[in-house]
Amino acid sequence: MTTIENPNVQAIRQQLRVAYNDLNALLDNPISGLEPEQLYRPAAPGEWSIMENLAHINEFLPYWADEVSKLVAHPGQNFGRTMKHEGRLRAIEEHGHDTLEQARAALPKNYAYVDGVLSKLTDSDLELTGHHVTYGERTLAWFIDEFLVRHVAAHVEQIKGCL
Repeated sequence: MTTIENPNVQAIRQQLRVAYNDLNALLDNPISGLEPEQLYRPAAPGEWSIMENLAHINEFLPYWADEVSKLVAHPGQNFGRTMKHEGRLRAIEEHGHDTLEQARAALPKNYAYVDGVLSKLTDSDLELTGHHVTYGERTLAWFIDEFLVRHVAAHVEQIKGCL
């Protein structure tokens, strides 16, 4: 009988892979067939366009991967940011009007980076805690689920709303 090393980490990586694959499936069809102006049109006032969502995903994958690495190195530290974080907003402003090809080209590198960070975790690392300004003290497993897995899935749904 074969046992999986760090099964909880592997399950998290698989959940993120599913969300990432869902995003790529959307990019392959129907997004790749859209007229260019549709890529930059939000679903509703105050919402993000497809390209703004992609800019945000490309920014937050490496950001949260780095936060995970920092928390593993220094358990108990402050973790993350708020929605008003300058780097988050700047990335959307600077890359929300990139071409679809530019956004797509960045996704594999950013996904590989976060998956590489996650692949180095052990199941015991998932129990480490950090402090978030809004959510308080949480485990690394919670942070990864909230800010990576569910975050990618939520933006996939937002992108679907733009179609």
